[in-house]
Amino acid sequence: MTRNQVELLSAGVAAIAAIVFAATATLRVMAHSNTTQVMWTVDVAPIVEARCVGCHQPNGFGPMSLASYAEAKPWAKAIRDEVLSRRMPPWSAVRGFGDFSNDRSLSAVEIELLSRWADGGAPLGPDGVALRRDRATRRPQLPAVRVDLPAVPTSGGSTVRLVAPLTFSEERWISGWQFDPGIPALVEEAVLSIGDTTVGSWTPLDGAISYPRGVAERLPAGASLGVAIRYRRSSEPQEDRSALIFRFGKRPPRPLQHRAFECGAHVVDRNIDVLAVTPRPAAAGDSMEVTAHRADASVEPLCVIARFHPEYTPTYRLRVPAPLNRGTRIDVRSSSVGCTATIDYVTR
Repeated sequence: MTRNQVELLSAGVAAIAAIVFAATATLRVMAHSNTTQVMWTVDVAPIVEARCVGCHQPNGFGPMSLASYAEAKPWAKAIRDEVLSRRMPPWSAVRGFGDFSNDRSLSAVEIELLSRWADGGAPLGPDGVALRRDRATRRPQLPAVRVDLPAVPTSGGSTVRLVAPLTFSEERWISGWQFDPGIPALVEEAVLSIGDTTVGSWTPLDGAISYPRGVAERLPAGASLGVAIRYRRSSEPQEDRSALIFRFGKRPPRPLQHRAFECGAHVVDRNIDVLAVTPRPAAAGDSMEVTAHRADASVEPLCVIARFHPEYTPTYRLRVPAPLNRGTRIDVRSSSVGCTATIDYVTR
């Protein structure tokens, strides 16, 4: 072997050794670094968009905004802790008892992704994917009618009852509605009523509320439409000016109806399809069950609450209506007396 060949061989061996050393060093760094294949733009942002941004947006109901990567990254470890403990998102219904279209709880896969993202250093991922949710996109699509409510001076910690200034001289049919809080950080709940009938509730967990196809709420000509707004406490007095947004349609084949049940057993006097349940335990921390006992001895849990959070009181909207025949017994039970449950239904 010539000197040149020896020198070339030595240089090649040195180069290979340098490559191996660099690769080994890289592996050592990776072994001691928090890395993950779970990225914000690819994996995490869609979850946050669907489950969190309704409350956690700029000036929103949540204490911080998670609407962008820059806003969410500093809270990555806190997000992990909250979702692992299932404190967030707030959703009191017990998983497996009722299937709800407005379910905000996280699946096991979603919790795992959020945890891996936080533990892996909360990486951004490829550009080009961003949250596109804002208050405008959460409002009902046109045609819609906006009804501005009177201004309310409030320091929070109270419920204010208002009458919406309607100008409708003829009967209308509501196919969907939404409450648009003037100060989103203050409003805990808005309960809509027509005359003496409670129509439904809105919480920060909700966007636009749409009824199933062929179902609508009757708004009689000249009816009084009220809204009770519950505010959280604030450090200083503020003036809130909220609004209601309605979508109207034709007279439906099946008008929406409502019935309130107190704690106890009740018998259904007609064939109905249950569309939604609004449980109201008497106190924070209470558990509650609303179950249907059919004549064939089958039992269907309509809604089960493990621990009631008064600041989050959504209406649980069934993904598939629950058919109940005449004679079905509805049991409403709670860990303390004084509970109520409102059922939204249509007759068959």
